[in-house]
Amino acid sequence: MYYDPVEFGKRLRELRLSLGLTQEELAEKLNISLNHMSFLERGLRSCSIDLFVELSFFFDVTLDYLILGPNPRHADNKDQLLDVISQLSRIAKNM
Repeated sequence: MYYDPVEFGKRLRELRLSLGLTQEELAEKLNISLNHMSFLERGLRSCSIDLFVELSFFFDVTLDYLILGPNPRHADNKDQLLDVISQLSRIAKNM
């Protein structure tokens, strides 16, 4: 699997801190609980596709950066992203 929730959490934390926001402030802006925000940053929970899109717009970063990180192999980038979205969709259906 190409998606690493712990690495995503680190990226999310860095993005949040770059705007000088606390977890509580960002959770409020995203309309999620502080507990969920904390779990996301620690890599203990994953985002819904909708939340990934919202984060992408909020931080003005690409989905591939959020999901795969700063240096995905360009040739595989699209396939990796589609694979992760497919996996997240299956997880969401089972919830």
